[in-house]
Amino acid sequence: MSIFQSSYDDNKAIGEFYNGFAYFEYCVSRGDAPNQGDWGIKNGFLHEIAMCDGSIRFANVKKTVAYVCTDEDDEGKPVVEKWQIKHRWMKG
Repeated sequence: MSIFQSSYDDNKAIGEFYNGFAYFEYCVSRGDAPNQGDWGIKNGFLHEIAMCDGSIRFANVKKTVAYVCTDEDDEGKPVVEKWQIKHRWMKG
């Protein structure tokens, strides 16, 4: 069962990864994220990661790393962290 909020039930997780501290599910961004709309897509992020607190973060999940938007700077540009991925699986 996906941990994405009920508004995301039709946008099921396509995979999960472990970054050494926690497991995160992610899905393909459709541009309708709650509270953020299509901000992630407009800024080049292809995925949305479900966070433990029920929020989402925009990201680009690759094979061994994830580039995760963690904040916005004063000009509205994304602040990106590079997370190392220890394990990743994708639903087939």
